[in-house]
Amino acid sequence: MKKVLFLGLILTLFAAAASAQQMAPPRLHHPREMQSFHRKDLSKSELRRMHKDELRYKMARRKAQADGIVTRAERRHLDKLRKQNRRELHRLNHRRENVI
Repeated sequence: MKKVLFLGLILTLFAAAASAQQMAPPRLHHPREMQSFHRKDLSKSELRRMHKDELRYKMARRKAQADGIVTRAERRHLDKLRKQNRRELHRLNHRRENVI
């Protein structure tokens, strides 16, 4: 009887300890870029376009990494896509500042 109570007590302590642990929130890969997607000053069409561009980049990256080796040309292509996305995002975020 004592063994059963002792095992039950240990089991409840482990369950309580496991439930008390907090899971860390998932980290964003590019917090600045992801934060700018959710800004309210971009219209729905601009947000949609930026989201499509981000998906295109992710698909190109997956395709480049599919064989396990990212060649120099593939890396150049990915850098070019990422640079275009950053320029477009910057242009969209700052275009309203110049308009009076």
